[in-house]
Amino acid sequence: MKSASRILCALFALLVAPAALAQRGGMNVPEHASRPVVMELFSSQGCGNCPAANQNIVLLAERSDVIALTYPVGIWDYLGWDDTFAKPEFTERQKRYNRVLKYRGPYTPQVVYSGRLHGPGTDIKDIEEAFGRRDISPYPVTVAIGSDGVSIAGSLPTGVTKAGVVAVHFRPGLTKVTPGAGANKGKSMSYFNLVTKFEALGEWSGGSKRYALSCPTGCVVMVQKDGMEGMVIGAAQKK
Repeated sequence: MKSASRILCALFALLVAPAALAQRGGMNVPEHASRPVVMELFSSQGCGNCPAANQNIVLLAERSDVIALTYPVGIWDYLGWDDTFAKPEFTERQKRYNRVLKYRGPYTPQVVYSGRLHGPGTDIKDIEEAFGRRDISPYPVTVAIGSDGVSIAGSLPTGVTKAGVVAVHFRPGLTKVTPGAGANKGKSMSYFNLVTKFEALGEWSGGSKRYALSCPTGCVVMVQKDGMEGMVIGAAQKK
């Protein structure tokens, strides 16, 4: 009887394991770690819907095919509470994304998926739909972050003549804050991989090239089609 029970348990585990893997991050979508989705969330302490999106990013970061970043922006500061983490360059990046994506934005919460799609990030089902439209082939460009620089290698996709290389520095893990006024007054907010700095490293036009980079905490390096806010064609993360 014990042997039969062990066999039944083993069979059950084999049946359940794939489903459990697919459900990581709350989504019924298989993971494809060879081409992780860079999820850039633009969030504000003055935004009532942002805590929900912030928590979804925390959940989704469990997946092997997600590189998660949270940019604090101050677009709602005029409502009575200045976001304590926001920097103008983060808002400018968000505005440039919206121009590339041909959206009137910016808005919060806003998630940009590998420079290709955007959405509010408040509903896991909507995020699941965005993941269902992804390209799962490996990135055409490889990115290797070292102790004092980053190496880029590969070929540009057909029809692309140049790309931009950007580095996004972040505070790894969770950062918590409780706004003193505004829509989230007195409520604890959690930020996952809170962005602290954004920098352009230069252009890349194919082949192998190395760029100087100091990454004392966490950073993500992206190669983006046509410029700093184009579709991501290569990415790597250092925690």
